[in-house]
Amino acid sequence: MRQRVFGSIDSFVESADSSLKIGRLVGNFGFLQALLRFGEFDQIQLFCPTMGNLQLLRQQLENSLDEDTLNRVVLSHHLNLPDALAATDFDAFHLGDAFFYLPKMAELRARHAAHPFPLTAPTHSLNDVDLGDKIRRLCQAPLSEGDAIFCTSRAGEDVMRHYLALHREPGRPPRTEWVPLGIDESYFIPRARAACRKKLGLPERAFCLLYLGRFSPVTKADLTPLLYTLARLRAEPAGPDTPPLEWRLLLAGGGSAGEIASLRQTIGELGLQTCVRLCDNVEDEAKRDLLAAADVFVSPVDNYQETFGLSIVEAMAAGLPVLASDFDGYRDLVVDGETGYLIPTLACPPPALIDALLPVLDANLVSLCCAQGVAVDMECLAQRLRELARSPGLCRAQGEAGRRRAQAHFSWRKVMARYDAWWRTLKREALGAGLAKPAAAPLPPLSAFQSYPSRWLASDVTLQLTPLAEDIVAGKLPMPATYADVSLLSSAPLLAHVLQVVSQLGACGLSEVLEHCPAIAPDYVCYQLAWLLKYGLLRARPLAPAQPAS
Repeated sequence: MRQRVFGSIDSFVESADSSLKIGRLVGNFGFLQALLRFGEFDQIQLFCPTMGNLQLLRQQLENSLDEDTLNRVVLSHHLNLPDALAATDFDAFHLGDAFFYLPKMAELRARHAAHPFPLTAPTHSLNDVDLGDKIRRLCQAPLSEGDAIFCTSRAGEDVMRHYLALHREPGRPPRTEWVPLGIDESYFIPRARAACRKKLGLPERAFCLLYLGRFSPVTKADLTPLLYTLARLRAEPAGPDTPPLEWRLLLAGGGSAGEIASLRQTIGELGLQTCVRLCDNVEDEAKRDLLAAADVFVSPVDNYQETFGLSIVEAMAAGLPVLASDFDGYRDLVVDGETGYLIPTLACPPPALIDALLPVLDANLVSLCCAQGVAVDMECLAQRLRELARSPGLCRAQGEAGRRRAQAHFSWRKVMARYDAWWRTLKREALGAGLAKPAAAPLPPLSAFQSYPSRWLASDVTLQLTPLAEDIVAGKLPMPATYADVSLLSSAPLLAHVLQVVSQLGACGLSEVLEHCPAIAPDYVCYQLAWLLKYGLLRARPLAPAQPAS
């Protein structure tokens, strides 16, 4: 039976830090783990950009996979990609981002692949000031039927369709499909609320709100309105038949020193020091304790940088009702009135000056200016918090409904099944369409640098060993080592072979060396010679002029 093969030139691991807190990194690493656990592929080929990254990925996989799963994974370097494309009938080739590698990979497929296969990639943040330029480059790439961009939210898909309509003909690839991100199934394992509260030093009777995310008005959410809302709620008098509520707000996430200092200042100015706790740079274990200890999850996001909202799904899995802004992809997650509430938002674009200066403005400034024009209805948020705080039964019911929804739609097992169904469909479409033609051949990267060196290696040189090379050949000195990332181009055996050829020939020309290395591509032979010249093992002299005939 034919094997199903998955490929990617994204290693999906960019850091040795296991406590990744950036949504894109969390989503990509979660995708890789889910692919290995639930993907229906016989072989998974991952091409890494550097040898260091390859070693990092190998270490991560060896620490987390059983032997059978590990045996399905083939790790390789980007330099091996052309040969792999020519030799392998991939069923899916998936990338970690829709813009960086996708157009480049489409060109490589057109030039080197022997079999049609679908190229797919997800969206992440879509508020880049140069998003239009990225999509224009994408539309100029040799994409084919079967290629698709997986949008993590329907709001994100609207953005993509808007820009694609500006830069491509109707019906041309790539297509867009909505496929959400997922979370690990361990998030559905409940933890004892009382024990977690005791561990965190939280009063048992307090009504605890949890925010989980970056403390950044530039890239996530302006938390100042939430703090003012909490101050108002605390100041409300108790009714004749209702005891006073003991409010707590847990702000967990990360931010710059300036952002954290600004939050602390606002907390102090509002007199909230005793009821607001800042938990910066929380690790995964502490995050799960916070989710178990809280009563409700709040996410008043107001930033166009947000597309999906993994923290919301994590909160739903923990059985918390979610109060989230009615914004971006949050609408795909929270069912209003059933798993929590969507809090209305109102938006206004910044003054036209921002658009006029867009090409030169700092991207973070643009993000902040746009977000400051988004208002989350804090009166509505306050009212929903009162309702949930006064009705423990409603709180529990919405939390349980959220848990069921997360299990049904957003576990990685469920999400990976959606991916796999699309890959099977897209592979059939790719086979029907055939291979796309490559675009115009790119210029070699050094073609514009002809005037830089004194001369280029050519047939008009005489090559011969230096005394250093003679010492190395005699075993008096070790051979210099090549850098790991160049070892696929200049390996020790290849260098030794070419050096031996020159040693046997004595003073010789380039054409003679090439003739004596018939099994090696000429450009590889020349590259070995250049390395040997670089490290002083060879010397190159101009050919002696021909002697006139007597």
